[in-house]
This record gives sequence, structure tokens and C-alpha cells, in this order.
Amino acid sequence: MTSPFDVLFLEPVEKKKPHVVKVGFVEESGRYKIGKPTRPAYTHDHGFLQNTPNHKPIREPTLDDRKMYTKWLANLNGAELLCNPTLGKKIDRCSGDLTDATAAYRHFLFGKGADRTVNYEGFIRTDMAAYALLDKIATDFIEQIEVIGKDRLKFSVTSSMYSVGTDGIIGMPQTANWQKTLGAHVLWVSADVAVATNSDAEICYNADLTLHIEDRYNFNPGSADIATKISDKENGQLELCGMGVEYMNYAVIRRNLTWVAKKPATKMLTGTPTSQ
Repeated sequence: MTSPFDVLFLEPVEKKKPHVVKVGFVEESGRYKIGKPTRPAYTHDHGFLQNTPNHKPIREPTLDDRKMYTKWLANLNGAELLCNPTLGKKIDRCSGDLTDATAAYRHFLFGKGADRTVNYEGFIRTDMAAYALLDKIATDFIEQIEVIGKDRLKFSVTSSMYSVGTDGIIGMPQTANWQKTLGAHVLWVSADVAVATNSDAEICYNADLTLHIEDRYNFNPGSADIATKISDKENGQLELCGMGVEYMNYAVIRRNLTWVAKKPATKMLTGTPTSQ
């Protein structure tokens, strides 16, 4: 999509009247458009509460609910002891370190629905799916910014949502820890971009990106844990009686990305975090 931005006057010596040339800038390409950071319209599901009035629990806890709660609290306490390598425990039965997963589940049982900041830098450091995620975002970002950035020197962009694990482009987390902590989630990107030329007359881009991550932690009908195959129905039972409460995970990470137009990026998103 283009819009007139300026008018360039050229006045050749042999003519008295100027030639008028309209210069058009591209305002939008792919997921990105010119503008200040703006969260895209997106609605998270409510799991087992999706069809309940105001997405609230529908009953007081029953004896069966309390037994289920006792079972999962015991599972949590056991996992915190056995699946945390910093405590020197064995994790062979845990599918790896579950430190982030147990913290997220404890918040489900005791957090009363309060928002939570998730350790997304930890996801990037420990899960290969995160590296692939950032690589694909960087590739997409570069492609679209080279379109939007034509004839510009400095500008800001904001994106639509990237769906991690559900759109077939960016895959699910690979480790059990992050499958349980985040699983499928969404993020969007805002960035400030500067354009210059180098000594070889190549167009060079320098972009400061902010990735805004969000996910509603809950359980969904028909779903099951990837590693254990345990049905979500058991924890859905806790949602329906209010003994487990869904909540929002949020995170913000920042990266600097530099590249020369029409050439591979010289710094990928995983390599150059910037200060908060």
C-alpha cells in the first residue's frame, strides 16, 4: 500500500517550468506497517471456561474436585523436588528440567489469576524451537522492512500477531519444560529502524526490535500433555470449580538486528540482546 509523501521539483536549465514528480512510500508489507507500537487485535481462549457465563467457574468444589486437587498438588510438590537440577536431584523421569513448568503450574493453583511474567530469555537459551522462532521472525522482518524502507531514512513499524505452534510456520517448544510452561503462544513485534549507506554505496539497516509475548495459561477440552499424554480434562475439572485459575503470561525481549540490503543478516536476533 503506498501513499504520496513528498513532491520533488526538478528544473532543467533548458526549461523554465519545473517538472513535478510524486514520491510514494510503502506503508505496509506482510505483517508489518508504519506506526508506533500497537498491540494487534487478538482474543485468547478460556479453555474449559470458554462457554461458561463470563468465563467463571460454574460450581463449588465437590469431594471429587478436592481429591483431584490433592493429586495434582502432590504431583507438583514431587516434580519440584525431582525435576530441579539445581537441587541436585535426578531428573531422568522428568523429561528434563521442569523448573519453569512447575513455577507456572504453582501459579495456576495459588496465583488467583494474577498476571505473570514468564522467563522468555530462558526459553531462548534452552529450547531449540526458540532459535528457529527468532530466525524466522528475523527473516520475515528483513524481507518486509526492505520493502517499507525504500527511500526512507528513519521510521517505526508494528506487526500483526505471530502464532507460535499453531500456524505451521513457527513450531511448538521442543522441551517438556517449555511445552508445559508456554506451549502454543503468540507474539508481536515493534521496531525502530534507521537506514544509511556504507562506503560501498550499499544500503544498510539497523533495527531495534521489541518482541511482545503473551499467552493465557489454561487447559483445553480435547487436549493432552505432549510428554505424558495426560488429558487436560483433569485440570479442566479444577478450572470449573475454581481450584485452579487461568492467568496471563507476558514477556518483553529486545534485540538489535543489522544487515545490508539484499544480503544475509550479519546479526541474528539470538546474538545481540539490547538493554531493557
